[in-house]
Amino acid sequence: MALQVGSWVQTIGQGWLVANDLGGSATNLAVVALLRGAFLVLLSPFGGYIAGRFERRKQLVIYSSLSATIAATLAVLVATGAIEIWMVYLTAAAAGIVEALAGPIRSLLVFDTVGPDEMTNAVALNSLGGNAMRVIGPAIGGALIGLIGTEGTFEVQAACLILSVALTARLSRSEPELVEEREGVFASVVSGLAYVVRDRRMALIVTMAILPSVLVYPYVSFLPLFATSVLNAGANAYGYLAAAVGVGSLVGGAIVAVASNRPRIGQWVMGACLFYCVSVGAFTLTRQLWLAVATLAVAGIFPSVYAALNSSLMQMKAAPEYRSRVVALQTMTWGMTPFAGLLMGAMIDRWGMPHVVGAWMMVAALLTLILTASSRELRRI
Repeated sequence: MALQVGSWVQTIGQGWLVANDLGGSATNLAVVALLRGAFLVLLSPFGGYIAGRFERRKQLVIYSSLSATIAATLAVLVATGAIEIWMVYLTAAAAGIVEALAGPIRSLLVFDTVGPDEMTNAVALNSLGGNAMRVIGPAIGGALIGLIGTEGTFEVQAACLILSVALTARLSRSEPELVEEREGVFASVVSGLAYVVRDRRMALIVTMAILPSVLVYPYVSFLPLFATSVLNAGANAYGYLAAAVGVGSLVGGAIVAVASNRPRIGQWVMGACLFYCVSVGAFTLTRQLWLAVATLAVAGIFPSVYAALNSSLMQMKAAPEYRSRVVALQTMTWGMTPFAGLLMGAMIDRWGMPHVVGAWMMVAALLTLILTASSRELRRI
């Protein structure tokens, strides 16, 4: 939870820093996200390889410490007035490298702790905790910007990461026996990708993870611009919008807990993806702050359901010897979001956020319907 609070506080601070303190555009926001995402895409498979071969707790302590250092560096740069946009780009790239290595470990630790029988319930519980922090984190971030400036968000992030390091160090060392073959890193990455391609069920699960990552999630990077240019509001409004997503996610987490033992989880995944597209599309039509907040709260329900169930399917349906590599692909899909966000940002600069994001949601909804109708196997998972 400490990690989640720090992450969301940093997201609020970084978005406000680029869009307002440095006078950045939608494209600048997209570039920051792109640099982070590029390393998630490029290095996550290698993160899965390392996670499958070395003691995970020690790795996570190291990675969290590096993240705290990055946050502290940003706080100092902002406080001294030395910050420039290229520095934000550099720290975003560094954060992406660390997250690419740490992401697979965090997911695998859940499976290591509870095993396959309770995996979905554990993911739901983890999701509830994380989503609670999504409510608290943005609110804290918006308040800190108003009270002590943007640098306060990075100071809080660094403190939360230091707490995360201390808590991680107390985790049990016990881990399952590694059953993956002792092959080289590049051969391991290639064999993991080949496994997903030849296993139709896994290919469908991964495809459903990619679709919203590319077409839906990028809109979140542009919430600062929606708050200022569409709603004509300030930092607190941005915090409310981000927190609203977290409120909905809490409801979504409860739904996952109820639905976790139901058959045909694939149907839930596809339904959540479709309603996510529709609700974000409705958000782009709002022009009043509290109506926008309420719409995003509803929209927040669906990615919580979608992500938790899709994550569970990835680990439960993957062959044991390929599990760490499949989980690495999940982290890799997160990194695809900024690539699409760069295009979305350029389009927003030209045609405006409401029109562009609304059009993207229509395309995403249509593709989800096509995939649902054409894949009986996905509906039966």
